Amino acid sequence: MATDRHSHTEVSHEHPSAPSAGEVVEDLVAATGAGVTFRRVAYILGFLAVLGVVGVIGKAVTVGGDTTKWGYVAAVMAFLLTAGGGAPMVAIAPALAKANWVRPASRIAAMFSLIGIVTSLLLIPLLVLLPSLVVEETRRRSVWFEAPVYSPHVWGMMALVGLTVTGLALFYASALPDFAAMRDHSTGWRQRWGEKLSRGWRGTDVQWRSLRMRIGMFGTLYFLLLVFTHFLISTDFAMSMVPGWRDAIFPMYHSVSSLQAGIASVTLALWVARRYGGLERYLHLDQFWALGKLLFAFSLLWFYFFFSAFIVFWYGRANADIAFLDLLIRGPMVYGFATAFVLCFFAPWWLLIWNRLRVSVNGPAAVAVVVLFGLLVDRVRLYVPSWSVPGDRIHDSYLTDIPATIWPDAFDILTIIGAVSAAVLLMLLASRAVPAVSIWEVQQMNLLSRPVQFLRTHGVLVAKPD
Repeated sequence: MATDRHSHTEVSHEHPSAPSAGEVVEDLVAATGAGVTFRRVAYILGFLAVLGVVGVIGKAVTVGGDTTKWGYVAAVMAFLLTAGGGAPMVAIAPALAKANWVRPASRIAAMFSLIGIVTSLLLIPLLVLLPSLVVEETRRRSVWFEAPVYSPHVWGMMALVGLTVTGLALFYASALPDFAAMRDHSTGWRQRWGEKLSRGWRGTDVQWRSLRMRIGMFGTLYFLLLVFTHFLISTDFAMSMVPGWRDAIFPMYHSVSSLQAGIASVTLALWVARRYGGLERYLHLDQFWALGKLLFAFSLLWFYFFFSAFIVFWYGRANADIAFLDLLIRGPMVYGFATAFVLCFFAPWWLLIWNRLRVSVNGPAAVAVVVLFGLLVDRVRLYVPSWSVPGDRIHDSYLTDIPATIWPDAFDILTIIGAVSAAVLLMLLASRAVPAVSIWEVQQMNLLSRPVQFLRTHGVLVAKPD
């Protein structure tokens, strides 16, 4: 009997009685208020974002068009694409699989599409510095075999902007019912904001069918654009910068690691929202448990795709293969590679196999921090050596002289801190304009699920209406 009471207490703590529809609206609309702490954090992040702009401008003034000095800017651009671009897939893929646990997390996952704005701005100076497709009537090695000379620059920007616009469209479409809730249950600028953006939403059957259609359409398009954008960025801003680097698996490795980073980003954001946003009533153990399992799976996939590419170079032993290993594995970034290997694969694998850590709120969040830092180091390992290759060697068959390790200068550090701060600031500002936890998703989850007892344990019974 003592065991049964203990189990019942734990389940009641993680699955409290579902709040009523009115309580959901009242709580989540009230959570959009900005307190003193929020304003202080926003001011600090805004100041750091301005310092990031200073870092980019200072880099442009001090080194100009020397591409060997822009590797860290390329690395932070790729990291934001990795961490922010993959996060909306947490709102897309589980929803397509009709996973009920994802409903409270879908809004925060969709908010990460705002980071694409910062990523697109960082891409602009890199596009200017990207070597031309044809130099002295010689076409350099890239995926653009017969394409016009403007192809790397135009299509790269179009892909990233298209990905960002699609993500924002998904975010806006899924937020329409909540904008209507802001219109009907708030005051001041939030009410005016909700009235304008709700577009006359009344919750009719036609509007709900249209909403589901838009979410499915934008979600599918986003996934296709995500893979395509990672293919272009990884090939044009990494592989094509190194003579002799030919790797058919690398773009997919880049995409899969983006999904890993996206899961880690959403996990960490949910923990912050639960801990400091007053959303403990809506973000339960279920979300962190499910994300922990996904993070564990994609950490194994990180190793699978890395090793699938690495083994080709290791056993190939051609001059180009040896140059690749010397540049990106055991050369100037050997410690970066070791750090990325431990933090992206070994540490999350070893930590998340333990049930006590995986089936918790704090455990997956801590592992998410480890993974995100590891992926930042991994992008530095990939992009800094790639951009350190002198431009006059780009037509060589393979790299004969391995550049020395390039350490970040003050402007690089300011750019990294400022870019990440700007991304977080956009997320915080968005959480003041619309609830960070979707009102209509929570209400739908409450209608479709209820706690039940199964044999000697407890669970949640979920209906599948469609």
